[in-house]
Amino acid sequence: MVRMGIVPEDATTELLSGVLVHTDRSKLGEDPLSVGEEHTICVEALSDLRAKINSPERHVRSQQPLICSEIHEPQPDFMVLRRALKSYAGKPTAADALCLIEVADSSYERDAGEKLAGYARAGIAQYIIINLRNRTAEIYTIPDLIGGTYAPPQIIDAAGALSIQIGGNDVFSFPLIEVLP
Repeated sequence: MVRMGIVPEDATTELLSGVLVHTDRSKLGEDPLSVGEEHTICVEALSDLRAKINSPERHVRSQQPLICSEIHEPQPDFMVLRRALKSYAGKPTAADALCLIEVADSSYERDAGEKLAGYARAGIAQYIIINLRNRTAEIYTIPDLIGGTYAPPQIIDAAGALSIQIGGNDVFSFPLIEVLP
């Protein structure tokens, strides 16, 4: 669609379940075409963790495409991928993902619905939604590839520590409050 001029090359869209949708990063109730300040602060704070996470075995990407299937290519707000950045010749696939994080405000229903189902079907082992509405993190594990669901989430409140998978049995933990606006 970009090559045909239907969608501008710099459009803020992602492919979800075969439909091209606007990437919503706005604050609930505000202009859906704008990026909410709280969303920006949280994503940037997460991105500040990359120096502590990146290694020859893994790297962090923010708001870049991840191929989950032929019809599902979202752009997670934060992801930890296997292997170093320069080892990728193309877009990473779901098999490369160790952990995905979506920062949700107005996008919460999509992140907890359509995106969650797509990530589960793709076998993403750890999917986290940082819910700006109630200042919690929802940690989803044990994906059901057929049903497109996860086991019930573990909920971490703002005072808790968030642990993300960074390879094998390795986890990286930090106080959730450090990334909340």
